[in-house]
Order: sequence, then structure tokens, then C-alpha cells
Amino acid sequence: MHFDLNHVTRHPRDLVFATHRDHIEALAAYLPDVERIEVRGRSRHADGREVQTQWWVGSTSALPLLLRPMVPAHLLQWQQTTTWDPAAWTASWEIEVPGLGAAVSARGKHTYERDPAGCRIALEGDFAFRPDRVPQLAQVPAAAIPVVERAVVSIVLPMIERTGEAVGRYLDDR
Repeated sequence: MHFDLNHVTRHPRDLVFATHRDHIEALAAYLPDVERIEVRGRSRHADGREVQTQWWVGSTSALPLLLRPMVPAHLLQWQQTTTWDPAAWTASWEIEVPGLGAAVSARGKHTYERDPAGCRIALEGDFAFRPDRVPQLAQVPAAAIPVVERAVVSIVLPMIERTGEAVGRYLDDR
């Protein structure tokens, strides 16, 4: 399932980009649906790109009340690998959810653009649920797949949008 969204913040593009890249762990305090973010790996390349491996721990508050008792904590944790490219003003990411293995494919890109109001963060991404790739999930009916995809995206998109807001609030506090 493809998704996109835009967020505008009043701060300049270079500051928004650098804050998102360099202070991602501190942004967790501004995200009610995230308990913590840990940068577990970072490599810088000669061309200016930086690749980060981040571990995210989500909160059940991201889930609708009805689903909270049914979703185990290990499904609210994921690894995100992000490639920051300052020359292109992009952050390309891919997410792995260890609790679901190959059943989940999630990737996308943030593009940081100048905007008369400050900085526009344009996000586009794709999420796919492929239960046939995991034997324990192989019996999930095909008709349920788009329902699961829409449900997950409806939970994840607001969290992603709040990340853009968190950058702005973090910068406002400084």
C-alpha cells in the first residue's frame, strides 16, 4: 500500500534535516506513541551520506483501545535503517519488524524541501503485508491482507507526521 504525506515546519531546511538526523533519540520525548529510539549504528561515507541503524520501541498508545490487548509488545519494536543524503536533502528508510520477519515490507523516503514557511517534509512510502512468507501466518486469508495493510498504515502515518512535528517542537524548545 502506497502512502504519502507532507508536513511544514517554520524552521529552515538545513536545521530540520540535521536535527532529524543527529537528534533522533531526543525526539522520542516528543512522540507520545514512542517509548524510545536508540541509534545502534552509524557510518559516514566520503560523499556525505550517513547510514544509521535505529531501534524504535513503540507504545501501545499508538493502537486503538480494542487492539491493545491483542498486540504483543514485541510487535511494537522495529529496526529502521536510514540513509541520509545531504546533497539530495533526502532520508531513505527501510523498516524490519523482527516479530513479523519477512511478512512485512516497509520502506520510504523523506524529502526536505524549502518552503516559504520554512521547511516542507514530503514523505512517500510503501507498506506490504505478505503473510505467505512466514509459515505461522500462511493461513491468513488473502481478503484480510488489504484490511491489515490499511489498518497498519492508519496507525503508522500519524506517528510519522508527529515525527515532523516533534522536530519543530524540539527546535522551538532550543
